[in-house]
Amino acid sequence: MKITGAGARKFLSAPDKAIRAVMLHGPNESVAREAAQSLLSWALGGSSDPYAVTKLGEDDMKRDSARLADALSAQSLLGGPTIVWANISGKSADEAILHALASIERGAPVGFCIIEAGDIGSKAPLVKAFEAAKHAAAIAFYEETEAERAAFAKSHAKEMSLSFERGAEEAFLAALPSDRGLARQEIDKLALYAHGLGRPLSEADLAALMADENESALDAASQAAIAGRAARAVEALARIEGLSGVSALRTLLRRLHQLREARALIDQGMSPTEAVEKLRPPVFWKEKDAVAAQARTWSAKKLTAAYDLIWTAELRSKTAGAPQELIAADTYGGVARLVGE
Repeated sequence: MKITGAGARKFLSAPDKAIRAVMLHGPNESVAREAAQSLLSWALGGSSDPYAVTKLGEDDMKRDSARLADALSAQSLLGGPTIVWANISGKSADEAILHALASIERGAPVGFCIIEAGDIGSKAPLVKAFEAAKHAAAIAFYEETEAERAAFAKSHAKEMSLSFERGAEEAFLAALPSDRGLARQEIDKLALYAHGLGRPLSEADLAALMADENESALDAASQAAIAGRAARAVEALARIEGLSGVSALRTLLRRLHQLREARALIDQGMSPTEAVEKLRPPVFWKEKDAVAAQARTWSAKKLTAAYDLIWTAELRSKTAGAPQELIAADTYGGVARLVGE
């Protein structure tokens, strides 16, 4: 089933119980992630079973093509719902996903499957298979218009009980990054500041607290590179006016330092979740799951290779006449590609 437009919003607010698998794809990955979280909450149905959700990456399904189907058919240890949340960025998991989809279409007893597929393209075989299925659906998420971004920001600000002085709301909307995930973080940060403030937020408050568009884009670029999304990382860098290649490289280096510390704790016997909890400075709570997933992916060998890329790039960037922006973009892409190796 192909779900679009208003139909997508209706489905996400009240999913069709006949649909047992949903593929979320398209260039707007932040909104796709919010949709995945919404579907997960619905599928859990209030269950607090810690074993109900199985998270799979592309490498997990590549190594074992039956892993996804087996996870969907397994019974939760506490008898609750069974949900599989899978994340892919290439084609190496296609066989596993199509195998699981065939089981769902045959009517085999299965749990609920959520697949985040990134920007794989509307003509990809997987997308076509989900659109043609009776018990599965595909939903595409494209870049939002300015009006849609503003509506989301106002709605979330209202949910967080934020109020603004006259003229400050316009400054608030103008300062928000275009990426919804980053925008949500900025609004949540404002809500923490405003709690107990006893007055509406002023333009001075906003200027002191909110990251500018360049900072947000650089943060998005480094997150994308660490997650293995080369095209998205390079695209985010391209949005930055007056980009300093060395600053971009050092932002990525800080991300790698964080993963190196987590990886060391994991190698000592901690789970990824426990390792992330131990990191200092603390990881922002909304990023903890993502950092834990990245720590599973980034082995010591891959981290060493990434450090080599960045240090070599920084040396090149400091050479007279070196095209810093191009060097940074090439390095972000190179680091992202290490994820799939």
